Amino acid sequence: MGKKSSFLKTYLTNQLRVAEFALNNICTAKCQFCSIWKQKKKYNVDTAKALIAVSKLKSFGVRFITITGGEPLLHPHFAEIANHCTKENITTTTITADPRILNDKRIHILKQAEIDCMGISIDHHTDEVTYKARKIPHLIDGIKQAVKKLKENDILVTASILISDFNHSSLPTLFKKCEKLGFDSISLSYPVFSPSPTYTLGGDAIKLSRKDLITALKKVLRLKAEYDIVNPRHSIENIITYLRGENPRFPCLGGYRSFFVDWTFQVYPCMCHEKSMGNILTMNKNEIKKTSCNLCNMSWYRDFSIFFQGFKSLPPLFQELKRIIAF
Repeated sequence: MGKKSSFLKTYLTNQLRVAEFALNNICTAKCQFCSIWKQKKKYNVDTAKALIAVSKLKSFGVRFITITGGEPLLHPHFAEIANHCTKENITTTTITADPRILNDKRIHILKQAEIDCMGISIDHHTDEVTYKARKIPHLIDGIKQAVKKLKENDILVTASILISDFNHSSLPTLFKKCEKLGFDSISLSYPVFSPSPTYTLGGDAIKLSRKDLITALKKVLRLKAEYDIVNPRHSIENIITYLRGENPRFPCLGGYRSFFVDWTFQVYPCMCHEKSMGNILTMNKNEIKKTSCNLCNMSWYRDFSIFFQGFKSLPPLFQELKRIIAF
């Protein structure tokens, strides 16, 4: 059974879950909305334990893993971990904030591991502003070269955009730039302040007013007609409802249908939660309880949550199918 068949079977039998797995807190970028790079104690997950963690996640029903960090590609045994995900028929994506990391050797690793999609962070359509955001020189040209090499190796590549003070008023121009750079799709994250002791997010760059963020998200909804934006329309509308202070149609199912596993193997409902659910190496499936949450607008967890809510999920499922066919 291949990845797609395994994913579909697990979904249809109501067992499907998804996870983000952070391999390290080592990073070459100095992003203005994240302070992971400032953490003094550095971690790379133990490889043997990471393989056990991946298999354990599969036993929980996880069939989609985003390998993250830090910079996951800086883990010395990234290839072994990514290959194990494929061996377990888990659809796998990963992400980088620094395209300089994507040399020929690492792109070969991605291809051999059958990574399903590679995400590259981009914050603005100019080098001047992207440098302010991440302190990486000549970032746009680096992205251009990395996207070209990835596509030459038949690896799908998505532009990973955090809506921030750097870009919320110029998203059409940024999306057009992503198209010119050769990205296959666009994936959006929404600004979130995290109280998590592990995944530290915040800073002036994401201190957007709710009004500004709602305006930006409405613009994104219009732009979905022109670009392959992977965030589901129903999820974006759900976030707008949340930002207005109203009761959203789809609560977040982080901690039930989706998880964040950090570089010490602690499992959290999402990156924003302070309290661990346990250690993935010792957790049992029966410890996972059906819960819902409405405390933040963390996009990845909100986006997946809309597909696990009974008959309410039929419209977004149909809409997502139309999006995939259209692009």
